[in-house]
Amino acid sequence: MSKEQLSISELLLSLDSSELQEAEHVRAAVNQQLSSDRGGAVLSALVDFYLESWSNQAALSIPYLLAPPPQVLLEKLTEAVNRPAQRLAAVSLLGELVRKQPPWIHLLSRSPLLPALLRCLKVGLVKCFKPVFLKCGYAYP
Repeated sequence: MSKEQLSISELLLSLDSSELQEAEHVRAAVNQQLSSDRGGAVLSALVDFYLESWSNQAALSIPYLLAPPPQVLLEKLTEAVNRPAQRLAAVSLLGELVRKQPPWIHLLSRSPLLPALLRCLKVGLVKCFKPVFLKCGYAYP
């Protein structure tokens, strides 16, 4: 593990500090690393941290106002939506991002994230309504 990865990991663990001043300091340090992150490693670590911890501070630190959206962010969300264990966290994070109305929101329709999300919704709805289909005499789709 590289020194930069170790430092971002340590920062992320301190992100949800109960002391407001420390949390603000850590958030500023994470944002500074995000601004200098060219390969997407810091953003990737931040998204992974959110998916594991559901940290509100991590969600606030994700740069939702960048235009266009970082490809790393869309790829990580697509991967997480395809994993049942991380699906709810990914949809929650996507909801946070969409609620902020970033200028690139229209690009989501052209990314692989939307078809992955629609597949999950379709499978979920079919599983949910299977008893209704059967009770009403309809063939199971």
